[in-house]
Amino acid sequence: MKTLFKISEELNAGKITSVDLCNEYLASLEKSEPAVNAFLSIDKNKIIEQAKEADKRRTEGKKLSDFDGIPIAIKDNITVKGEPCTCASKILEPFNSPYDATVISKLKQSGLIPFGRTNMDEFAMGSSCENSAYVKTKNPRNTDHVPGGSSGGSAAAVASGAVPVALGSDTGGSIRQPASFCGVVGFKPTYGRVSRYGLVAYASSLDQIGPLTNSVQDAAVIYDILCGFDPKDS
Repeated sequence: MKTLFKISEELNAGKITSVDLCNEYLASLEKSEPAVNAFLSIDKNKIIEQAKEADKRRTEGKKLSDFDGIPIAIKDNITVKGEPCTCASKILEPFNSPYDATVISKLKQSGLIPFGRTNMDEFAMGSSCENSAYVKTKNPRNTDHVPGGSSGGSAAAVASGAVPVALGSDTGGSIRQPASFCGVVGFKPTYGRVSRYGLVAYASSLDQIGPLTNSVQDAAVIYDILCGFDPKDS
């Protein structure tokens, strides 16, 4: 699996474009999804349009960061403007978010591209990703096993190679446990270090958003982008 730094090197050297990169991950997703079911929805056209914008910025010498144009999967309880946020529940099936969560705003400011909505236990209540109202996510290391939860879709997306990095949320282990089950890196940031604004709460006095990645270094990069005081946070 390529790390963020390897992808960044290739983008900065002009060896690959963001459009090529996103198309590669979309093709990988199509291969893995029938067996894994890591995603609930994905807007391919929107992703490619954002990738084109990232490539244009690089061509003009206006890249937002070294990671501009790299895709990141988003757990389906974190709001992205104009995209569904169902929390894997049919109760919220018709809902499209009117605003970005603070973590999404921060990712976009660095040029990272939200890449689909990952499956989860409904309203984050579960530890196996079998309690979604839509599909049961499988562990890509062994599809006879669960990926853990509730951020099982995000962990499975990274472990299957469908995306280089993903966001999850952790109340009592919902990033750490699926990271362990799927053999990727994940951690729960210190409470209050990352804004919860735009995260659909399970237990708001415990919830934290954090990364799922292929390396500790990548986790540190995403954490550095996400963290910081937010006046909108409760």
